[in-house]
Amino acid sequence: MKAKPPIPNWTTANLESLSGSQVKALLQVASESPLGDVEHLLGEHADLLSTAMEQTTPVQELTRIKNVAKALIENAEDGARREAARLLYHASVAAAFVRHGATISGRPMQKQQPVYEGLAAAWGGSAIGRLFAEAAARVNATIPRG
Repeated sequence: MKAKPPIPNWTTANLESLSGSQVKALLQVASESPLGDVEHLLGEHADLLSTAMEQTTPVQELTRIKNVAKALIENAEDGARREAARLLYHASVAAAFVRHGATISGRPMQKQQPVYEGLAAAWGGSAIGRLFAEAAARVNATIPRG
């Protein structure tokens, strides 16, 4: 069994507010790459995406995956790897929210909704697309209606 990477010690909140161009780049990676290409870009951390997608992955593990993804974003060699790591980050946050009702990101889930809607559209009916669609729907359900 492969040893799990250590949880990085994060002191900044780089992901807490993605710019429009960052969301666009993330959606471009999602729309142009099959999941296998994303896993290839994640390198030795590719197994984390499948772990995040498993129905039974606990919140503690999803939080660890989110933190690894943040480190991968910070240390990415290029834009494609950075966007693959962002996809991993969002998959872990969405999975925690959908499967456990847990919010593991400091960014309010309502601010994640447009990202999740875009990723759901980009990934279509695939498992990851369905995860993002469910996350967007659940976030929408939490928005107070006047």
